Amino acid sequence: MPVDETLLDSIRTGIGSERTHSLGEITALTIRRYARAIGESNPLYYDSEFARARGHADIVAPPNLVTAVSSWDEGPAAADLRADGTPKALQLEGLPTSGVRVMGGGEDMEFHNPITAGTAVVERTTMIDAELVQGRKGPFIVVRYRHEFVNDDGLPLVTSTRKVLLR
Repeated sequence: MPVDETLLDSIRTGIGSERTHSLGEITALTIRRYARAIGESNPLYYDSEFARARGHADIVAPPNLVTAVSSWDEGPAAADLRADGTPKALQLEGLPTSGVRVMGGGEDMEFHNPITAGTAVVERTTMIDAELVQGRKGPFIVVRYRHEFVNDDGLPLVTSTRKVLLR
């Protein structure tokens, strides 16, 4: 499929559409494992007593934990992956992107409130725009998504804006 105005127009039909996905409860084990994986040694991420002494309900997740993990399950089977390794259902679900390479194009994050162990998190994803760009190696499309992570009460935790590149 060529990356052109026709594809761009098809993708733009999704602007404003919102999907909501429950990430479930963020556990202390998940927080500790993630902190260890990224090399964090801050006791706020490991020690409940330390975190409580600083006014938190329990240990605190490193700020980018929820944006770094796209799925809390075992992930899709090989048959459910695109040729470029991205899940078929990831963000571009329903869009005509067969034969188009999909890759990440960066992310901006805004942190609102700490996420502590036991917090149930909901992710709301909205496509906010798409544009056709002429690059050195030809045209590509930049699709921008806003991801709002909130707790069960709707309290904002993290907002991220991600760019997805289609070439």
